[in-house]
Amino acid sequence: MADSNPANFANLPKDELREIAAKGGHASHGSNHDSHPGRNPDGTFTEGSELAKELGSKGGHIAHEHQIEKDGRNPDGTFKAGSKLAHELGEKGGHAAHEKH
Repeated sequence: MADSNPANFANLPKDELREIAAKGGHASHGSNHDSHPGRNPDGTFTEGSELAKELGSKGGHIAHEHQIEKDGRNPDGTFKAGSKLAHELGEKGGHAAHEKH
């Protein structure tokens, strides 16, 4: 049975619920633009933002490290012991060296 309490959120019109939810979102994220330098009020980066450059660089380094690890390499770029990639590349190099002579 539906609750007849007017304060019950289930009984409120949808547009009123959206308005209340938006107020909560604004309060939790803060409407003070100065609290997030380098970002627009909608959360996107401002043009030429140093924060965007910094975070993009960090993301690139992390992605590169994950790719290296996935390829059978250590973070310094050397091959891990027993690396399948090292075996494949060594084999290709050997064949290429013999083809030239």
